Amino acid sequence: MTIRWRAAAAGCVLLVGTVALAGCGTTRAGQGSLPAPASVPASRAASGGQCQAALARRGQSAGAQSALTAVEFVSPQQGWVVGGDRILATSDGGAHWRVQDRGHLDLTSVDFINGSDGWAAGPTMLLATTDGGAHWAALPEPCPLLDSVHFVSPQTGFAVAGGIVTWYQPVPPAGGVLLTTGDGGRTWHRLAAPADVQGACFSSPGLGWLGAHGSLYHTDTGGAHWIPATPGPAGGDGQPYLMTLQCAGPDSVWAQDLDSGAAMEHEPVIGYRGGPGGTAPIFAEQYFPHPGVTVSASSPGPEPGPMSAISPDIAVVIGSCPPCGDGTAPWDLLTASGAIITPQGNIGGLNEAAAVSFLTPRLGWVVGDSTDFRHPANPVQRQRIVMTSDGGRSWHTQYTFSP
Repeated sequence: MTIRWRAAAAGCVLLVGTVALAGCGTTRAGQGSLPAPASVPASRAASGGQCQAALARRGQSAGAQSALTAVEFVSPQQGWVVGGDRILATSDGGAHWRVQDRGHLDLTSVDFINGSDGWAAGPTMLLATTDGGAHWAALPEPCPLLDSVHFVSPQTGFAVAGGIVTWYQPVPPAGGVLLTTGDGGRTWHRLAAPADVQGACFSSPGLGWLGAHGSLYHTDTGGAHWIPATPGPAGGDGQPYLMTLQCAGPDSVWAQDLDSGAAMEHEPVIGYRGGPGGTAPIFAEQYFPHPGVTVSASSPGPEPGPMSAISPDIAVVIGSCPPCGDGTAPWDLLTASGAIITPQGNIGGLNEAAAVSFLTPRLGWVVGDSTDFRHPANPVQRQRIVMTSDGGRSWHTQYTFSP
């Protein structure tokens, strides 16, 4: 899973402190104010303002991608998948998927706090719904442009904005900032945070975790103060480390610290689990040295992949293994707060996983790429949603299309 980079365009003016960030994104022509999210469909036209050029340039690089990039389930029946050109939804556990929106969406994250209130974000668009996706509304994009969002209530949420963004996940390794909203994403304010914010999640408005420049931080003051929770990366090839993370229950987090460099089809990665009692490493890619971190358990594959936080004690981590053949997606079940790591084989039907959502150790969905290499000169690539209800003993393809 060698990381490819695309630079975010410059030119957005950032207002800091308690001043609302000016919207510079997608709005309906002729509307003086944003309507309720459930009342209008998303517009596709980029507005004027200081971010217009940035939106255009980012759209050019991302618009060609039609891959599925994110998945979230809030119950065994109800879930959503987003990607470059579509939003999909199911109300029967994935037996049937319906298209809720299509177009040049360039979405890289989806976040629902219940069966009704949700948001989908990407480098060129921020969408919101209050009726489970029956209607999606485009919210004004702040400057700098958002990359990912995480909400704790219909009104209160947090976002990572700006910086450089990887094509396959909404994580800027450098230059990102932390924003917060109190009105469902209509306006955003900047929070003080360490430099180069890469990810953030909160279990309540006061308790949260932050990834910044490859390090993990914790707050119990709503972001007023951040306490380092990991020693930070060491070694590597000089590229910025990426700290990806997911909150799990009250004040707990699962995280992965990964390097953008690769050697011999391996990439450095260290997995962490954090909570009120502290933060500890639980696995690492063993091909690379990781000075300052004592951990003997290996990562699920020589290259990192997505994770799903099931609870403070249980998580699923997926890897990638190009050296294993045409591409496989091995996965591990982490239990006892990461003290027990159980390899579960490969994700059936996929060569590489982009995103994962497990509700229990037995029930989960994975989206990603399946490539047929039987004719090497003309391989056939497909995007798929696969599902297991028996802990990975069997996998069922629920949705597939060719980009």
